[in-house]
Amino acid sequence: MRRIVPLALAGFLSAASALAQTDDSGGPPKVTKTPTALPPPKAEPENPSAYAAPVAREKEGPSEADVGPVLKHFVRASKTDDLALTQRADNASLAVQEKIALDKHISIPLIHDVQNDGPEAPGSDNHSLEFEVAYLNWGAVTQEQLLARRGHYFTITWANHGPKGDFTTRFQYRQVKSKEIVRTLTENMPKVSGAARSYFAVVDQAYLAYGPVVSWRFTVLKGDTIVAEAKSFIW
Repeated sequence: MRRIVPLALAGFLSAASALAQTDDSGGPPKVTKTPTALPPPKAEPENPSAYAAPVAREKEGPSEADVGPVLKHFVRASKTDDLALTQRADNASLAVQEKIALDKHISIPLIHDVQNDGPEAPGSDNHSLEFEVAYLNWGAVTQEQLLARRGHYFTITWANHGPKGDFTTRFQYRQVKSKEIVRTLTENMPKVSGAARSYFAVVDQAYLAYGPVVSWRFTVLKGDTIVAEAKSFIW
């Protein structure tokens, strides 16, 4: 009696499996065919207004968005000028005497400069400088973008340990090819307290035409009075 029950159960399961493999009509199981080809392509409907027409540019060259992540922080000279026409031998006698009242609470501990002559410039054994040049050129693809980043960069660290105040930083410089001509870059820095940084750069056409900076003078002004200064040895 005990052997009859397992045999009956096995027969029932076998019959159920056979019924599952047949359709409702009792015929053999249907074979599903796998497609061997893709459906024919359909043309995209014409819609001329779906795409905006390209914007014509008056002049090819690097835009403000193409100058890279670093140059955006710098006050920079990038174009040639006509300062050579304004220089006279007696200009020294016409110089205006500036007000100077150096403030012991304002210091200029560090002036760091990097000269970027492009990725094809000879390398050095200083990996830190190589990284800085690579960072300056990061993202530049076209020749215009690379030329826009050629230049001499100055990062100046200074500090105001006195009361918070509004200042103006000024960077005066001479370049190799323009000799004694002095050019000036300025930046307004309001509400400075503690450590601060000023960024100045001579790049692009101004650098290619006149060369690197050969001497410089950095001053911090409060109003029209110089409260701190630092300058190169040959200024």
